[in-house]
Amino acid sequence: MPAPEKEPVQKKYPEKEQAFTYAKSPFKPISTKPKDKSWFKKWRVIGTVLFLAVFSVTAVTLITFRSSGVELILTPKSTMSAVNKSVVLSRAGSANVVEFSTLALPYPMSGSFASGEKKSTESKAQGTVVIFNKTSKDPQVLIASTRLESPEGKIYRIPSMVTIPGTKVENGKTVPGSKEVDVVADKAGAEYNIGLTDFTIPGFKGSPKFETVFARSKTEMTGGYVGNSQIVTKNAVDIAVAELVVEANKNLKNIILKKLPEGSMFLPGSEEFAVLGVETNPKMGAPIADGQKFEVKVNAEARGAIVKETDFAKTLLKSDIDPAALGGGEMRIKNINELEIKLSGYKFDVASLRLDVKGNADVEAAVDIDEVKNKLMNNRIGNSGDILSLFPAVSRADLTYHPFWAGSLSGSFLDPMSLGHIDIQIISR
Repeated sequence: MPAPEKEPVQKKYPEKEQAFTYAKSPFKPISTKPKDKSWFKKWRVIGTVLFLAVFSVTAVTLITFRSSGVELILTPKSTMSAVNKSVVLSRAGSANVVEFSTLALPYPMSGSFASGEKKSTESKAQGTVVIFNKTSKDPQVLIASTRLESPEGKIYRIPSMVTIPGTKVENGKTVPGSKEVDVVADKAGAEYNIGLTDFTIPGFKGSPKFETVFARSKTEMTGGYVGNSQIVTKNAVDIAVAELVVEANKNLKNIILKKLPEGSMFLPGSEEFAVLGVETNPKMGAPIADGQKFEVKVNAEARGAIVKETDFAKTLLKSDIDPAALGGGEMRIKNINELEIKLSGYKFDVASLRLDVKGNADVEAAVDIDEVKNKLMNNRIGNSGDILSLFPAVSRADLTYHPFWAGSLSGSFLDPMSLGHIDIQIISR
């Protein structure tokens, strides 16, 4: 049989359930859904783009400032002129006289040379000793030629009179007086070449001073010799110096040209190698071993005369060339070394001289690079035509910007011309 159905359970106190029904809250419930952050992403992208744009502009600006530049090649105006004139030069200078000056550059030379000469020679050994005085507080005088004797009986002499101080007391102890003295062997010969040793003074033998006044070596005795040997003769030294002079003269003019002051012109024929002093090692007259060379050192100067090249050209070409034809400024002679130039009355210490010049002079306007650069920095220059109008001494101007677009910055604070980033070259025709 099927089980009987149960009756539904009746809830007790239904009115209480109704009493505990909550009213709706006036506040909006907090959402648990994730927020939409798309607006934040958009602004972050915009900020990144702006930062990169500012950074790029700044980087380009810095690169332009550092690397941009102007290359300017200038060709000065030039002309040819036949010259056959004499020009007077003076150290003082005047209205119609070109001022000149002299240049002296240190130019030492040295070398090793063989003597090749032999002769019978002899020399005495020499050295330094310290003479002590333990006798008393009184000084001891030793006359010239006082003898000093080694334990082997070798005699050495004092060349001149010396005074040996007396004893003194230091920290309660008596200290003997002493003095360094150079001595020379009594005779020539290698047997007087000895090492460090003590010496007595034979002149005091038999008196208490023989024990209290004595000497000790400070150096060995050396240089004693008797026999045939090579020696450093005056003739050998003169030959060595002559060889050094010949060698120096080969490069003398180039040495002077490398040291010329800017804007100066060297006067051909004025170059001179002046020997001021000579040193030899060993000294002249000293013996040297067979096959050994002696050293020669020459203290010398490279000398020459110079003039300011624009002053010289102006005086030499006066009445031959109209300065206006070359821009109205100074001029210079490009091929001065190709002209026939003769100096008359020149010596290193002379007050005035004459210069005879003959030949075809290649003359061009003198363009000062520093002056050009200063004018370019202070004037707005846009093209080569502006440069030609600013510099009448120039016949051609080639202007190039690096990088090429830097030319568009003309007049701005990044203009390489205004910044002085200018490489100027002077190219002669």
